[in-house]
Amino acid sequence: MKFSLRHRLILVHLLMLLIVTIAGGLITSYQLEAYYEERLFQQLQTQLDEIEYLLANSTLARENVEAVYALLIGYTHAARARLTLIDAQGAVVFESEVPHDSLRFVENHLSRPEVQQALREGIGGDQRLSATVRRRLFYAAKTVSPRHENKGLLNGVAFVRLGLPLEEVERVLRDLRWKIFGGGGLALILIALVSYWVSSKLTAPILKLARVAESVKKGDMEAHFEPESQDEIGELSELLNDMLAKLRDDVKQMRKLQTMRSQFLGNVSHELSTPIFAVQGYLETLLDDKVKDEKLQKSFIEKAYRQTKRLNNLLTDLIDISRIETGDMKMSIRYFELQEWLTKQITELQVTAQQSGIALTLLPSNAPVNVLGDRERLAQAITNLVENAIKYNVPNGRVEVGYKDFVEEVEIYVNDTGRGIPEEHLGRIFERFYRVDRERSRAVGGTGLGLAIVKHIVEAHDSHVHVRSQISNGSTFSFRLKKMSESHLAEIRSQIMA
Repeated sequence: MKFSLRHRLILVHLLMLLIVTIAGGLITSYQLEAYYEERLFQQLQTQLDEIEYLLANSTLARENVEAVYALLIGYTHAARARLTLIDAQGAVVFESEVPHDSLRFVENHLSRPEVQQALREGIGGDQRLSATVRRRLFYAAKTVSPRHENKGLLNGVAFVRLGLPLEEVERVLRDLRWKIFGGGGLALILIALVSYWVSSKLTAPILKLARVAESVKKGDMEAHFEPESQDEIGELSELLNDMLAKLRDDVKQMRKLQTMRSQFLGNVSHELSTPIFAVQGYLETLLDDKVKDEKLQKSFIEKAYRQTKRLNNLLTDLIDISRIETGDMKMSIRYFELQEWLTKQITELQVTAQQSGIALTLLPSNAPVNVLGDRERLAQAITNLVENAIKYNVPNGRVEVGYKDFVEEVEIYVNDTGRGIPEEHLGRIFERFYRVDRERSRAVGGTGLGLAIVKHIVEAHDSHVHVRSQISNGSTFSFRLKKMSESHLAEIRSQIMA
């Protein structure tokens, strides 16, 4: 059987109260019983002293046995007590509950616990069922003090004993126990009602949270946790709302990634199939021996070679972008001199520019500057930007590479005189396989991944690629790198001088 939190709270409260009530009742009853016994014993002590004094100073003649007996019986009945006078050998010389002529049948009382304690301490007490009168009595006995020995009616008496019936005490204690447990039972009912109310107030918002969570579990991503209080449950509601908002973003991102993945797989399949089918067609034609012309055979082989080169470039770019996105491509971030590095990159790209009839120029800089980055990965990025500027340029166009020095950063830019990019395409040109002019891109050998690789490399340097473009006025791609601070530069100079 499943117990709800509310039922568990109520049950715990009731069990705790029940334990406290029973324990408190037992302890209180025990303490009260001990208290009443102590008070009773003190009362009997006082009465024993009074009886001893009265008996020692009695003017009643000892020989008038009947009158003495009647007097003592009257006193004990008035006191609602039982009086016993015992001699030194333990023989009973008076018993208020036994007729005078039956005293000889009463057993010796010297071994009674209260008498033995009186022998040791002067006074003693005990409670038990009386063998003589068959009632539970509380006994107190004392030895006759030396100043009263053999005086008055105490002549020959060594012990005076009083016994009080315990029925009255037990009745009082019994009534008290019932009141304690009755009050505990009433408190139990009241606490149960209060616990039910408190647990309901506590569990109600939790149940609401559970219902909202169940809705989320079933796919309702628009659900909302309502914080109804300023306590821990309210904080939990706000935390769950934050988690739910993050989950919504994660779900949107996951769906976006799934869409991108599907598109990516479709694009990859399409991009790979085109050169593969082309190469296959050229090779099949050559293998069928249908082409006898050597020039035509060479043309087919050259075309197949270009397709395999394109396929190789595509696979290389796919591997690079996969390594970047998965984090497998590690960056080696170091300071390097920018002008020298750009000169090397532009020199290596001059052949490509000349073959395309494009003038590639590195604009001079006033002063050398050191920047922070991965030389190899940034070389890949600048190469992609320059090659794109060459491929999509106009005949006899220009490509200019340079940088601008700012206070803490350096902006590297690649400017071309190409046809420009329509504004509606600017927001998507860094997506994988996105092409502004698909047919021209394939014609010049583009893989559709160059700008995506540039974007990832630049972002790995905590920067962003910016593009400005106008139709018929060319395009400018730029990104910034952090440059070496003056303090760092001064430290390096001092090390060199040393």
